[in-house]
Amino acid sequence: MARWTAWLVGHKSPSWHKEAIPQLAGASGSMVVRRLALLCLLTLLWPVRALAAGSVALVLGDTSAAYQQFANAFVIALKNSAVQITLVDPEQARRELPPGTQLVVAAGSLAAEALEPATFGAPLVLAMIPRTTYDRVKAQRTVAGGVLIDQPAARYVRLVRTALPEHTRIGLLAGRDSRDSTQGLMAAAREQSIKAQSESVGDEKEIYPAMQRMLGDDLVILATPDTTIFNARTIPSILLGAFRHQVPVIGFSPAYLNAGATVALYSSPEQIAAQTADMVRATLAGNGNPGMQYPQKFTVGVNERVARSLGLRLEDSAVIRERLEKLERQP
Repeated sequence: MARWTAWLVGHKSPSWHKEAIPQLAGASGSMVVRRLALLCLLTLLWPVRALAAGSVALVLGDTSAAYQQFANAFVIALKNSAVQITLVDPEQARRELPPGTQLVVAAGSLAAEALEPATFGAPLVLAMIPRTTYDRVKAQRTVAGGVLIDQPAARYVRLVRTALPEHTRIGLLAGRDSRDSTQGLMAAAREQSIKAQSESVGDEKEIYPAMQRMLGDDLVILATPDTTIFNARTIPSILLGAFRHQVPVIGFSPAYLNAGATVALYSSPEQIAAQTADMVRATLAGNGNPGMQYPQKFTVGVNERVARSLGLRLEDSAVIRERLEKLERQP
C-alpha cells in the first residue's frame, strides 16, 4: 500500500505516458484530483485482501479519467468476491508481476501491448481494446478472454435503421486496422437489407477523396476504432467535411458527440468493467477460457444540435437504446 501511495505522489513513468507524470506539488488541479481518486480506489482494494481467493494484477493503459472509471467500477464489482487486486503499471508488468498473481487484467491497448513480450504464466484478460489489438496480442501469447470496445457489427447496422431510418446507405472507410471489421459490417448490412459502401484508405491524405466517392443524400458515415483513419488529427476534418455535405456521422465514443458526430454508440468504462469482472470470476472459478466478447451493455448518445443543423428529427437517446435492446432480445 505504501509503495502505491508513493507512486501517486510523484513516481515518474515516461513509458506509461508520453509525458512524465509531474510531482504532486507542481501538478495541475485535475492531476491532483486524479491521484486522490486513485488513492481512494486503493483504499477500496485494501479490505478485499483479507478474504482473497484469487490474486489479480490490474494493469491500466494510462492515468486518464476513463481508466480510473474502469478501475473503480472493476474493484467495486469484485469487492465481495474474495479477490485480491493489485494495481501494476505497464512498465513494471514488463519485468515482473506481484508474487502469487493468478490472473492479469490489462485495460487499454497500451497496457495490453506492454504485456506482449512477457513470459509469465498467469492467464491474461484484456479489456477496453479494439479487436485488432486483441488479435495481435492473442497471436503472441495465450489470452483467456477479453471485452472489446468495438460494438457488434449487427448492432451498428440496427442503430442506423433505428435512429436514421431515412438513410439507406452506410459509408465505411477501411484502413490498415479496420479491413476485417469493415467486412463484418458489410456482411451485417447485407443481412439487414441495407446498402453499404467501403472505400480503402492507405493514408490520411486519401480520406477526403474516399469520402467524396461515397457522398449522397441517403448516406451515413460509420466511424470505426481504426486510429490510422480516425484519430485526433483527422476527426475534425472528417466531421466538418461530412457536415458540409449534410451527411451524419455515427461515432464510437462520447468524444465524437462533443466533436460533432450526430449519433454515437459505445459502452462506458463502467459497463465494460462490470463485464470484465464477470469474466474474471469465471476464469478464477475454473470455468474455462471465456474468450473474446463484445460489450453486452451499451449507451447511445445523440447530438441534438448537430441533428437539428442537418434537418434531422431524432428520437431521444434512451428510446433508441431501448429499441436496440429489444431487437437484440428477439430470436
